[in-house]
Amino acid sequence: MRINTRGGRSVVRHGDQRLRFVVAASVVALVAAACGSSGSASSASSTTTAASATASSSASPITLPVIGDFTGSDAFFGTGQVQGMGPAIAALNKSGGIGGHPLKLEQCDTQSTVSGAQQCATKFASQPVVLTVSVIANLKAAIPTLSNSVVLAGTNLLNPPYSSNAFQIAPSGATVDDVVDQVAKASHFSTIGIIATDDAVGESQLGFIKAAAGSLKLDTQFISATATDDTVAMQKLISANVPMIYVAALGAERAAVIKAYNELKPKMPLVVTGADASYGFLKGISSYEPTSFYTIPGTPLVPGDVPSSDAAKMSAYISAEKAAIGHAPDTINVSGAYAIDVAIALLKGAGVTSSLSAKEAWLHSHTISALTDVSYSNPKLNVLSNYPPGFDKISGTSFTSASMNLSS
Repeated sequence: MRINTRGGRSVVRHGDQRLRFVVAASVVALVAAACGSSGSASSASSTTTAASATASSSASPITLPVIGDFTGSDAFFGTGQVQGMGPAIAALNKSGGIGGHPLKLEQCDTQSTVSGAQQCATKFASQPVVLTVSVIANLKAAIPTLSNSVVLAGTNLLNPPYSSNAFQIAPSGATVDDVVDQVAKASHFSTIGIIATDDAVGESQLGFIKAAAGSLKLDTQFISATATDDTVAMQKLISANVPMIYVAALGAERAAVIKAYNELKPKMPLVVTGADASYGFLKGISSYEPTSFYTIPGTPLVPGDVPSSDAAKMSAYISAEKAAIGHAPDTINVSGAYAIDVAIALLKGAGVTSSLSAKEAWLHSHTISALTDVSYSNPKLNVLSNYPPGFDKISGTSFTSASMNLSS
């Protein structure tokens, strides 16, 4: 698909700066529409665009490629992030799109596999900007093929170096796990209990916590990543009378820990982080949800998680998402909101047809208005700064901003 535009200059507002961009005549669209795809990675036929868009109905859309886990075991990750992008895309298209052209997404499904991710990357290898909303293993499989693209990666585990063409649309993984230590210190705990899986997920989270722990003592119990009964590890921490238990695991492994906690009913609070602070995960454990249950979701989930100046913006986003998907946005949805805000700002600010180096330079030098103002100001990593991870009490499938002092 090609965009045929007439040369013209548009002016947009971004923070306190006026950003100008030129859309050249008859430029190639951001993404060529797929004309059939070989292999097992399928291009989802569904695209995200605003039905009520006021961008010119006759203008060809700017199509943004998205590599994501839309079917298979990790489908919650890709579908949830795309759901979270809806309000921003609708607002953009209603206000005229980018240079009069509506924005839409073209999804390529990894089917939650490494091979699928590689095939999607091959399909989009010539595109200047590619969004990736896949779990870390699939994401890492796709990136090498996308060396000529700006890759916007929806995860907090990639931590790409400053020199990389990949930009993580999330804070460093360390930022999230740092909150574990902040909670412990705010609560005046000298020791915390940790249940960690004996795999890369548990080890990486534990490494971040240790780096920030200082004098905080960690009583760690390791469990198998395939364990279904974690009562032994849980009982050891209960017997040690640790004041708080943190779970460094994901998915089914974390659900097994939570189930053990619920069966033993200890008094100390249970804290989890990451993608399991999601509607689907919490709905799945609703029959045995703990009563003293907190999450560090990696994204702000309620207005109380963001600075007061951003509370109204956060409230409006929550309302829009509730209307669109039927429940309050979870951490995966909100991650998608930041992802599309960064993508839109980049396309408006650097221009659709600018060079790879120009797009990278733009990202490194600008503040981006999302649910909170964010930037790539870290001199070592391409990760978003000024991105509040949140700390929330969980009740059913809803979240309430909580004090980090769990002893009060």
